[in-house]
Amino acid sequence: MFQASLGDGLGASEHGLHASIRAAVSYDELCSHHKIGIGFEPQAIVISGCVPPAAAKRAREIIQEVCGRVSVWDRTFWLQP
Repeated sequence: MFQASLGDGLGASEHGLHASIRAAVSYDELCSHHKIGIGFEPQAIVISGCVPPAAAKRAREIIQEVCGRVSVWDRTFWLQP
């Protein structure tokens, strides 16, 4: 499953997947207004940073659209002004 695709190191295709995810999140209308960190662990893709819940949810949706069914860990937080 996901562990095999990112944990085994697939060379250029692995880097292409990382770049595709980052680009899709960066250019999304909602997500582009916030700095969303995206990390890649063997077990899951991790989103992090100080972002509103709607942007974190949209980032998760984008990741699942690009990769299919994968584990996405949400380590974001949001402080209401």
